Amino acid sequence: MEDKKIRNKIITISGQPVTGKGTNVKAIIEKLKQKGYKDENIHLESTGDAFRKYFNSIIEMIQNIDSEEKAKECGESAEIKELINNEEYRKTLVETIAKLKKSGIDLRNFNIEQANNLEEFKKIRKIVDTLIDQGMAQKGIEINKEEKPDDIWIIDSRLAFHNIPEAFSVRLTSKPEVAGKRLFDDKTRGKEDNKYKSVEEAIQARERRRLGENERYLRRYGVDLDDEDNYDLIIDTSYSTVDDISNTILKCSNLYYQNKYFPKNWASPKIFLPLQPERVTLGKASYSMDEMIQSMKEIGYDFTEPITVVEKDGIKGIVEGHHRNFGAAFNGITLIPYVIIEKNNEKAENFLKGATISKLHSHEWLIGNEFSYDEIYPGIYDRLKGDEER
Repeated sequence: MEDKKIRNKIITISGQPVTGKGTNVKAIIEKLKQKGYKDENIHLESTGDAFRKYFNSIIEMIQNIDSEEKAKECGESAEIKELINNEEYRKTLVETIAKLKKSGIDLRNFNIEQANNLEEFKKIRKIVDTLIDQGMAQKGIEINKEEKPDDIWIIDSRLAFHNIPEAFSVRLTSKPEVAGKRLFDDKTRGKEDNKYKSVEEAIQARERRRLGENERYLRRYGVDLDDEDNYDLIIDTSYSTVDDISNTILKCSNLYYQNKYFPKNWASPKIFLPLQPERVTLGKASYSMDEMIQSMKEIGYDFTEPITVVEKDGIKGIVEGHHRNFGAAFNGITLIPYVIIEKNNEKAENFLKGATISKLHSHEWLIGNEFSYDEIYPGIYDRLKGDEER
């Protein structure tokens, strides 16, 4: 008889830089506790934490390399021992330290930001990435060695969807300008980020990091982080609350392990442009907008009915589902499911020609009294005005 395949509950959280992975992981854990999970049954693994342990141990050794006593003390850490006990890794570490000393860098103040970006540190970073990824793949094997129905694992890792393919994989994204603003406003990151002089500088830094990660994983593993086929659930966190995001992740993960349907793509109703007049949105189809608003107020959004949209150059417009989109927005629901039927082609472009200044303005009150689509797509009214004048 064939052995039953063990399928314990594993949620992997991947995502672009500065999309709220850590914040949402904390929220998920708190909600699990509210649902009755005990601390000992919730297991958190973070490659970010592992990365920082390796890098901080290496950096501490580099900072103290001229003190025999302190260097020896640093060499007692588990991370340094793992490097030193491997001949190839030990040789690379020695070579890296020699290059850094030769470069004239002040090693006493060497930090993780420099380690992330210096060419002299590239080989060490590759070794650390390899050790972490191998450890994560092994962790997936260990988790499913025996059935533990009362336990759940949360894996915060860029590549966990690849290293633990049987897990429920989540991808978090955000618009560059939103991520940049978050990065600029976040004063808790310490040595991991520069203190940016402007939001624009933070946006550019975040984009460099995002593109660098994509290139590194594609080159090293042949994995495209932006390929949506890699993930079970994709959430744009730009304008959604942590509460809605974490609830959606848990709801969809439960459906995943029950082999039931759930939509893959989710985002705030703010980002979808109306392509029909307000009178049609407010008019009665199979139900009125008032009925839709009241229904959502009582039972929430019916996730089995994603709205249908088109997308061109990052701009998304509603083809079908105006009632649902604006009913959700009016009720303060910040995350809804959607399906893209046309993207970056002539059909999508033709659909989006239905977006006019009057249609956008007349729908904004349903989202908020002071809301403007210019917040979501800066300059969109100027573009539409130019199109209408032509």
